[in-house]
Amino acid sequence: MNKLIIYGDIHGCYDELFSLRNKINPQEDDIEVCVGDIITKGKHSIKTLDFIIANNIKSVLGNHEDKIIRYLNHQKSNKKNPIQLDNDEQSIVDNLSQKHIEFLQNMPLFLRFGEITVVHGGLQNYMNLDDLSKKDYQKILRMRYLDQNGNYLTLGQEDDNSVFWADIYDGNQGFIIYGHQWSQEIRKSKFALGIDTGCVYGNKLTALVFENVDIWDYNIYQVSKV
Repeated sequence: MNKLIIYGDIHGCYDELFSLRNKINPQEDDIEVCVGDIITKGKHSIKTLDFIIANNIKSVLGNHEDKIIRYLNHQKSNKKNPIQLDNDEQSIVDNLSQKHIEFLQNMPLFLRFGEITVVHGGLQNYMNLDDLSKKDYQKILRMRYLDQNGNYLTLGQEDDNSVFWADIYDGNQGFIIYGHQWSQEIRKSKFALGIDTGCVYGNKLTALVFENVDIWDYNIYQVSKV
């Protein structure tokens, strides 16, 4: 049976991805997936994108890819683009090939592998991934904290009484592997694992390797920021 390999937020950290992948040594039948945010912030976004495409690595959509896609879509109109890019994002856009654009545009919001579901941000218990509103679609890309009534909070609205979504997630959409909210170590909840360990901020790049797509049978691989 093949392995399921899931990489945390890469953010253009090509050298670390290359090193981590060599450490894992994927075989031909293994499935490789990213939790999104494969580009922006790091030094080598285009190189990372080329590597992921060349090696047939899948990725769910992250909020940073979503921003680039929305910018490109707005560019097709004659109106002023409402999305502002920073210098890094502009450089990425300027260097995207048609192959890159097609890959970004085809990134799914989620991927399912048996009991395992991969999303970028997170979800609320009322959400059904197969039947989402446009508003909920955007929330899933950006999910971090909820208020005490379980309502979504945008970045900066959280306070000491806020609850992290994964800590109250009930598992109804599968065992979630996610990124987006970085932490020093893997974040473990009853029905979810957060694997953004902040490589682009100087910490580590993390991958989980599941044997036989079994949620209880996995190994953790990590490399430190070069």
